[in-house]
Amino acid sequence: MSVEQILDMETIKQTIKQKLLIDRLKLEDITAEEITDDLILFGDGLGLDSVEAFEVMVGMEELYGVMVEQIPADELKIHLKNVQSIAELIMASQQKGTEGP
Repeated sequence: MSVEQILDMETIKQTIKQKLLIDRLKLEDITAEEITDDLILFGDGLGLDSVEAFEVMVGMEELYGVMVEQIPADELKIHLKNVQSIAELIMASQQKGTEGP
């Protein structure tokens, strides 16, 4: 991973924490600094539900153009596990987009 990719990854993770999770889901009791990259987002972790998962997916499409309709549900669940896995999905999607046909 190049320095540029690492910086991009950090920017993406901060955007996920602030814009996708805190702002979009209106989370009032937590700050971006309190959300670690490996914090489980659903169930016992942050405690998000399926409606909030849908909001995160819509936000990924709006902010980054990531379309998740073609991803199988079991695979998508893995991608939405935590901030790190969401950032990796976004980075992979961006890299596919720049590679061309």
